[in-house]
Amino acid sequence: MLKASPRTLVTFLLDRTGSMEPIRDDTIGAFNGYLESLQRGGEAIDFTFLQFDSMSIDKLYVAVPVGEVPRLSRETYEPRASTPLIDAAYKTVKAVEEQLKEAPNTKVVICFQTDGQENASTEHGWDELNALIKEKAALGWQFNFMGVGIDAYEQGGRMGIAPQATLAYDHLDKMATHAAFSASAENARSFASGAAPSTAYSPAQKQGSGDRFFAGLFSRKTGSTAPKGKKKPIVDDIEL
Repeated sequence: MLKASPRTLVTFLLDRTGSMEPIRDDTIGAFNGYLESLQRGGEAIDFTFLQFDSMSIDKLYVAVPVGEVPRLSRETYEPRASTPLIDAAYKTVKAVEEQLKEAPNTKVVICFQTDGQENASTEHGWDELNALIKEKAALGWQFNFMGVGIDAYEQGGRMGIAPQATLAYDHLDKMATHAAFSASAENARSFASGAAPSTAYSPAQKQGSGDRFFAGLFSRKTGSTAPKGKKKPIVDDIEL
């Protein structure tokens, strides 16, 4: 249940797929640093935390005051299965949309994190997700995309997320991983407090995160495709 506005709802969708296993501990540590940074500011932030893979999308916390959110652990983060990124991201945005009916003046930040390319969605396509994210961004919603060791700009562009709000961090560098999560938290906190107009990453934040794709992002084009026909849902609808 969202509290009375003005508040900021920060929603984090974390990749829990099998390929995250080699960087499981670094991810746990960096995510906990992210939480600590969000909590440090004292802003009116409510936090929703979701994890996804092709077996399920799970709600760990929904609109909890950020100061009350427990740390992540090996018990609460166990990588498995494949990557239905489109379906998980689409359903996360729609769930937040429904949630905001109770508090329409809430500021919104949604952060997506993944280490792999889309490979398992069955219900929605890039076009649908792209249109939905752009519709919400036009209303002032902030979106961030954190790609782990991948060309995050290609995939984030397909999702409809601006290059300035995208980060491709170096998963082989523990310090870069922590820097990426810290930058995302810092930007969310600054937006929540009104100190920044958006959650866009600075060039310095990208560099500190080991973002090797940043320099060439303006030279590439992105396409969009949709899955053929409707199949059995692989990610359940979400109600927050």
